[in-house]
Amino acid sequence: MPLTASQRNIPLTQTQGMNNSSYGGPSSSTKTANIHGGLDIMETTRIYISGFAARMWSSISVETLRPLPVFLGVSGSNFCMSPEAFTPPIKRVIDKSTPEKISSRIRLNLTYFLTNYALVAFGVAVVVALMHPGMIFSLGMVWVLWWGHNYLVHTEVVLFGHNISVLVSIAHRFYFLFLVSVGVVMWKCFKPALIFMTITGFIISAHALMRDPHHVAKHGSVVRHGGSSDSEEEDNVMVDRPKSDV
Repeated sequence: MPLTASQRNIPLTQTQGMNNSSYGGPSSSTKTANIHGGLDIMETTRIYISGFAARMWSSISVETLRPLPVFLGVSGSNFCMSPEAFTPPIKRVIDKSTPEKISSRIRLNLTYFLTNYALVAFGVAVVVALMHPGMIFSLGMVWVLWWGHNYLVHTEVVLFGHNISVLVSIAHRFYFLFLVSVGVVMWKCFKPALIFMTITGFIISAHALMRDPHHVAKHGSVVRHGGSSDSEEEDNVMVDRPKSDV
């Protein structure tokens, strides 16, 4: 005859708790671990994005902002674009060095005009956002919901004698807000983001590909080092002109 809980000197409530944890689904510790796991993933993603943004931001400053005439290839007092400002990277027969010349020009322009490209991206983002006010409102509501969730996690709010923080568990709130956020991103932000990336990518890629670094070195505040005088070579490096050379 099997022994009962009282005969084994084990409290009945402890036996019920063991049965619930074994057969009634995940225990509270498991749910807590899942919550912390999701929060750790979000925190890791946030740290990675913050680090990448910090590295990019350190390269963007007012000192590296190139003048508009240099960026647009404008020369003279009549504000006319020079025909030599934008030229194809390859003017002769395509050979084995063609990919290297193209990548060299794009790399030089991306490095030299990085701050200008950042301003272009910011301007396009503002215009696209203003064209989609529903996206702005939805993102604002999602931010308010996440802020309220975080506030309830760290603070007990009592309303009419009831603790609002425990009416809905942290896990349920987290998963609900996660699904809402994904829905808002897919429904309200996907199309504007696609428009932004398309317009920004086209403008920056076209400028970086077609802007002739030799014209920049000739009319802008830059000098070339380590390259030949042939306008077809794209291996010259553009650097800021030293003050002593001005």
